[in-house]
Formats: sequence, structure tokens, C-alpha cells
Amino acid sequence: MPRVVLASFVLAPALAFASSGASDPSQVIGGTVVPAGKWPDAVAVLGAQGSCTGTLIAPDVVITAGHCAEVNPTQVIANTTNYNAAGGTPAQVKSITAYPNWETSYDVSVIVLTAPIQGVTPRLLGTDCTFQSFANGAQVHLVGFGLTDTAGTGDNTTLHEATAPVTDADCSGGNGCVPGIAPGGEFVAGGSGTDSCFGDSGGPVYLDTPRGPIVIGAVSRGLDSSPTPCGGGGIYVRTDKVADWLKTTSGKTIALDTCSGSQPPDGGGNNPPGNDPPSGTDPSDTGDIVGGCSASSSSPSFALIALASISLMLAGRHRHRDRALALRSRRR
Repeated sequence: MPRVVLASFVLAPALAFASSGASDPSQVIGGTVVPAGKWPDAVAVLGAQGSCTGTLIAPDVVITAGHCAEVNPTQVIANTTNYNAAGGTPAQVKSITAYPNWETSYDVSVIVLTAPIQGVTPRLLGTDCTFQSFANGAQVHLVGFGLTDTAGTGDNTTLHEATAPVTDADCSGGNGCVPGIAPGGEFVAGGSGTDSCFGDSGGPVYLDTPRGPIVIGAVSRGLDSSPTPCGGGGIYVRTDKVADWLKTTSGKTIALDTCSGSQPPDGGGNNPPGNDPPSGTDPSDTGDIVGGCSASSSSPSFALIALASISLMLAGRHRHRDRALALRSRRR
């Protein structure tokens, strides 16, 4: 997946890895290099332990994967097609908060930035009405900074995109779907060589609508049945299920799809004028909140042990890139 394809393909590697066997960097798994300015709201999420991809949904708010809190992000870069090159719009991370018990629930995090990103229109976030006609066969755009080799090896810092079909619109078919939020908490897209990959975790899945492309998913992990680390299809968290949590947790005004309006005049990836949420610091911002889980000092119960086991299984399929896991797990 470009760290795309297979869902959102990105989560660009924060660190360089040996590129033995890597595919042509001009292609994502089944995709192509993104033209400058097409998806300026798709951001590289860079941290001390690795990298992910995310989507700008308010001038100072980014949605990414829950497991991306593990990379300890310190910076995001918007409006770039290569986060290791000159240009782009960097911003510092103020806080990252993972969804509570994301390992067995919604694999998302919300990043609050220290200052609003200027010159980039936040992407509208998919809500209940966005998904009214969502079904198998719908075509979605997978976008990300991730790896482009089905084996999940090599290196890439360039933004890629691919178009892939939705194959399980409510993630009711098992194959790695989280039971506690199925059906309807996630969806499956891609496969047969079109997919997201390591470094794409948290990256956007866009759906074309009369209002322009809307972000409807965040890259989480690969399918259990995939014969290769990347390329066999991916699982994505549905944005309509976490929209309220994102607003409440960030304390910010998020750009939500109201299913009214029409296509932008240029037909491009940017949102229509007038959809920008207010810039600046929100008075309801209560400061940094890091992490979404709490530790207990009591002896581990059977339920906690079971939860830990499930968490480890999920961790092996996620798609963020870090020093230790990028070449040997399915984490995206």
C-alpha cells in the first residue's frame, strides 16, 4: 500500500529501512504517485518510534489510527507529496489521544496540534448520512505515504493513491474484523494487489460524493486471510462511528459532512469554500490528554488476560511503520 492501497496507503516510514526487493517507488500497491495539491489534507504523522498517515479534519486536528499513539508523534506535515523533501506545511503535535480500549474497539486516535495549519482546507468527515448508500462494490480512494511492496519491505516517503472496491461494507465477514464493533464499525476494501501497507496506518479512505471526496475511513490493519503482508485487502474504521468521540475528545470544531451542497467548482480534492471550521484555539480545549487506556494495579483477571491476547493479535496486523515491527508484522 503506498502505505496506501490497502486502505489508505500511508503512514510513511519515519525511518529509512533497507530496500531489498522493494517495488518501483513510483507505484503504490496497485496505485500511482499523487499529483501535487490533490490531497493536501492527507498528512504524514512522524514520531520518535516511527510514522503513520492521517487526515486533517480541522485546522488543528488530525485523525489517525489508535495504534499510531505508539509512535509518539511529534510532528505532522500537510500539503506534501514527499515528506522528506522541501515544501509542505509542518505542525507540531500538542497531544494524541487513542480511543479507549482501541485494541478491541475503534482503532483511531485524535491528534491536536499546537497551532492551526494555514492554507489547507480540512477534509469533511463522513457521518451517518454519508454512509446511507454505502455498499459492497463502492469505489474508494486509498491514499498514503506507506510502502509499495506486497512483502512490506523497502522504503518510501512519497504520497501514493489507488482506487479500490469495498468488499465488506460493514465488516460482518470476520477475517480480522473486531467482533465488539461488528457489524458496522469497520469496512473492508482492496485486495488482489491493491492495498495499503506499512506506513499507511491512520491514513484516509476517500469516497466521492456530490460534495466532493469525503474521508470515510482510517487505515487500521490487513486481513487475516492475506497471503502477503500487504496487497490482500485492508480493514478500515468507519468515521461515522467515531465522529462524536473525535469532537468531544479534541474539544474542537470538526468539519462534518452534512450531505448538503454540491461538487467544488474545480472538481478536485479540496473542499468547497465555506466549509472551513474556525481557526485558532477553541475555548473548550482543556489541555493535553495522552492515551486511551488505563492501567490497573490489581492482579490480572481472566478478562484482562484475554484482552491482552487479542491486543497482541491485532498488533501483528497493523500498518504503521516503526523501528522494530515494520519488516515483520502486518501493522500498518
